[in-house]
Amino acid sequence: MNISCVIVDDDEMSRAMLTQLIGKAEGWSCAAVCSSAIEARDFLQRNKVDVLFLDIEMPELGGLDLLRILKEKPEVVIVSAKEKYALDAFDYEVADFLLKPVSLDRFLKCVSRIESRIHSDEDAVEEGDDSVFVKANNQILRVKLSDIQWIEAFGDYVNIYTLSDRLVIHGTMKGIEAKLPAQQFLRVHRSYIVRLDKITGMEDTLVLIGKKLIPVGDSYRSDLMSRLKFL
Repeated sequence: MNISCVIVDDDEMSRAMLTQLIGKAEGWSCAAVCSSAIEARDFLQRNKVDVLFLDIEMPELGGLDLLRILKEKPEVVIVSAKEKYALDAFDYEVADFLLKPVSLDRFLKCVSRIESRIHSDEDAVEEGDDSVFVKANNQILRVKLSDIQWIEAFGDYVNIYTLSDRLVIHGTMKGIEAKLPAQQFLRVHRSYIVRLDKITGMEDTLVLIGKKLIPVGDSYRSDLMSRLKFL
């Protein structure tokens, strides 16, 4: 498995540490080493990578600010000297949080976790014209796209809610979202994807699908409003 990475940290020693650690992971390589989030933003807008190693406290643009503005995110690993940022980081669906200084043993555990997430995303859903094959509940099932109502993140798993069932698959929201047709499905929250034609109403920062109320994140609201048809 070949994994390309970007390191983003304003501290030279931290950049060197991560570069050295990545060099010890088989199949992993650095596509870019950035000293600022602005430099990383510009690179990521032009290039696709698998993993982003990201510091939080940086001048001009912080790490979490970068995550807020990136439309398409790779797997994200926060690397910080301050443990207090761990909870904030996981609000952004990051894959892992590494506390500086990072030991080789801890880094290799992170590598294993990332590879597992990428592999599960590749295997979780296989695309078709009007249906998908889903590896769920120890089976491979064909699910009509028109039957899917919403999708919800649940730790390292994803719940797919259909008209009659709930399917639990091992994967990430990012990976599932990438395999669904964008004209039919929309990410409305870090933990939710909805099928647009299943929305039956809206209430403030919520969308309604049947009796299910689904929150709409601030960063997703404008995309949602632009996709809805109003008289």
